[in-house]
Amino acid sequence: MNMRGEKVTAKLINGAEFLHIPKTGGCWVREILEQNNLLLVNRRHLYYKHADYDRNLFFPLTTFQEHLSEAARLFLAETRFSKLLQYWPKSSDNSVFRFCFVRHPLSWYESWWKFMRAKEWNDWGVQNSQQSWHPNAILNGLGSDDFNEFVRNVVKKRPGYVTELMFAYTKPGISFIGKTENLKEDLIYVLDLLELKYDKASIEQSGKSNVSETDPAEIRWDPDLYRTVMRLELPALLHFGYLSDEEKSDLGIKMPIMPNKALRSKGVPQHQF
Repeated sequence: MNMRGEKVTAKLINGAEFLHIPKTGGCWVREILEQNNLLLVNRRHLYYKHADYDRNLFFPLTTFQEHLSEAARLFLAETRFSKLLQYWPKSSDNSVFRFCFVRHPLSWYESWWKFMRAKEWNDWGVQNSQQSWHPNAILNGLGSDDFNEFVRNVVKKRPGYVTELMFAYTKPGISFIGKTENLKEDLIYVLDLLELKYDKASIEQSGKSNVSETDPAEIRWDPDLYRTVMRLELPALLHFGYLSDEEKSDLGIKMPIMPNKALRSKGVPQHQF
């Protein structure tokens, strides 16, 4: 999949940027932003739509024309020749408001499995490729019609994968982290925080987008695998406030651990298997 043929990172009319983590409700968020005319039309230097924090912060120059154009811009702006053929920061400070949404790691496995099974486990992107990058390229070839087998395949290749994925988008500097479990409410909150004008009813009345349907009975976590993945994904579970006090106790976590400060303060969404 070629990045240049895909939608780019969603940049809002006030300069804020939405970072789209796959399978966290991002397609719906983008549709709402488009419907409310909150996205910039001219987005020449924005990266691939699933660009993580670093890729969104630094855009790559891949052609001679891009190098030449950027060299001219920098010459006029600050005449710093030592950086002309490198990756360029799109902002010289931390003033850009960047936001994203996360979801319970175990719920993410379920959603990706449903989505990919419907797609007949096609590949997404190429690992370590600049032109065909996709955040989930490492999962290519790990599919199975059996949900637990798919999760085991991921654990064998990349234990703690969802934590790794989400941390790539929520690095220090992220301004707001919403949750898929509270998608509408959190989007309304962040748009109000940004003081943007929008149709609130269009959010409250909107249906879900790009949702993969399946019989719930088809996803039954093996209890041992469930406990294993809970431990492997512990950093994300703690970081994004997904563990109840009871779950922390069961995992032997006694010291208080505060979730990411960019999260909106809410209760702990529970996940059942």
